[in-house]
Amino acid sequence: MIGVVLSLLGAAWSRLSGWAVLVAAILTALGVAWFRGRAAGKAVFEAKRQAVREKALRQSGEIRHDIQTGSDAALDRRFDRWMRD
Repeated sequence: MIGVVLSLLGAAWSRLSGWAVLVAAILTALGVAWFRGRAAGKAVFEAKRQAVREKALRQSGEIRHDIQTGSDAALDRRFDRWMRD
């Protein structure tokens, strides 16, 4: 009687451990995919941020150059667009 119970428990444990290994493997695969996707997303975000930063620096340099090389009359016309009377 005890032998039968032990054999049933052993079979149940074998099946349960098999399922546990399968679940652990699936969770590990999902975790790895999530971390890789997160890292790729961060890399894309950093690349876009760097591109925006470079564009802003380029525009800033162009504006500085325009102001430094422009005549007084041209600067007055440019500032008049932003001033209220």
